[in-house]
Amino acid sequence: MALVRKEVRGLEKDDLFIIDQRAKEEGTSTNELLRIVITDYAKRIKEDNATNILHSYLDDLIMSNNNVIHGLNENTIAIGEMFKTILARLEMYFPDLNDEVERIQKNARPQEKKLPKSIDLNDFE
Repeated sequence: MALVRKEVRGLEKDDLFIIDQRAKEEGTSTNELLRIVITDYAKRIKEDNATNILHSYLDDLIMSNNNVIHGLNENTIAIGEMFKTILARLEMYFPDLNDEVERIQKNARPQEKKLPKSIDLNDFE
């Protein structure tokens, strides 16, 4: 550790007395206590700067993720429309196919049948 000297101007004697008292209570020197305080403050400044950099990366990541989700939603809609067209054409050749499609749709989302129509918040008291 390099020896650095810094003169502090404008420090009140009462403030310095409080710092001296705290150093004595903690069994250390005033110099060591001030070094710890300054080092911790410098560390906090570095962390704040790093946080600002990370926030910009996180914002970019969130925006990219939202774009992926939007693309997946658009693809899902397009695939659904494509299947509707395919099923409509297949129905001409296989008239009983409609019953099979309805059965598949009913079994595809069994959890939706169990959901209540509304939730009464008083039940959770």
